[in-house]
Amino acid sequence: MNVKTVNYKGLFFVNVTKPTDFEIKFLKNTYDFNPLNLEDYLTKTQIPKIENYIKYDLIVLRFPLFSEDVPQNSHQYGIPLSTATSHSKNKRLISSYVSFFISEEYVVILHDGILPQIERIFTYCQKSLHNRTEYMSQGAAFLTYRIIDALVDDCFPIINEITGIIDKIDKELEGKQSQKTLEEISTTRRNLVVFHTMVKPILPLFKELEEGKHKELNGAMQPFWSNVLDHLEKIWDRVEDNQELIEGISISNESLLSAHSNQIIKVLTIFSTILLPLTLLASIYGMNVNLPFSENPFTFWWITFIMFSATVTMLLLLKLKKWF
Repeated sequence: MNVKTVNYKGLFFVNVTKPTDFEIKFLKNTYDFNPLNLEDYLTKTQIPKIENYIKYDLIVLRFPLFSEDVPQNSHQYGIPLSTATSHSKNKRLISSYVSFFISEEYVVILHDGILPQIERIFTYCQKSLHNRTEYMSQGAAFLTYRIIDALVDDCFPIINEITGIIDKIDKELEGKQSQKTLEEISTTRRNLVVFHTMVKPILPLFKELEEGKHKELNGAMQPFWSNVLDHLEKIWDRVEDNQELIEGISISNESLLSAHSNQIIKVLTIFSTILLPLTLLASIYGMNVNLPFSENPFTFWWITFIMFSATVTMLLLLKLKKWF
């Protein structure tokens, strides 16, 4: 059973990794959780939220990570991530849900086992009494805050990496464009949209916590939730800045591609225009019918002269119109 527990003076830190129906049944019977909350986690139909019940409070959050950072034996939405990422050339951002069930006696965390900070903190608390005192001595709400704060801080390396990718794309576009660069632009735009959809619904939840709208989670904890909100707002600002930057780069790239295509079309048009009268004249005198001067021995040279004159005339006309 994927349920591990650490106890400190009556406060239980329960770590539930990749829960199945068996773990869900155990939690329902042991802690009397609302079965709908547990079913929502299994079906991945949750949205970030804070709900208050008589016996516990529920916090549902969603955090980003790169698919290549996920362990090979992990699953997301029922699909092996190793299969999903093996064909991907660029880093793709995915999300992982975390549900916190919080009361005075316990903090129960349900997660997919792909967010390293949860396992790190749980293992840290397992190691010694000193570590448990550091994380668990101030109650369930404080333990929840420490875990959420670590998860939020893990978003900074991700946004830093996306910023670095955008800088790299910008430098590559100064030189020769490549298919790889175009793929990176597309993947980065997609990743920023995914990041945006994760951060946006979380911000109002922590504003509620900062304003003291959830009695059991507030009190002395309000300054701590304010700290998390401050970090989220910084992440939000950087996500929006990066979105604007990659959109500008994408528009500039499309303009360059359009200009390049127009140049190619212009060259082909010039060739077609020059060859048109020559093709017409060659077609006329290539027919198996008697045409004026067709028997004249100087006809070949006259036709050659006319074709050469037509070519020079077309070139001069195009030059006067500044086509090249």
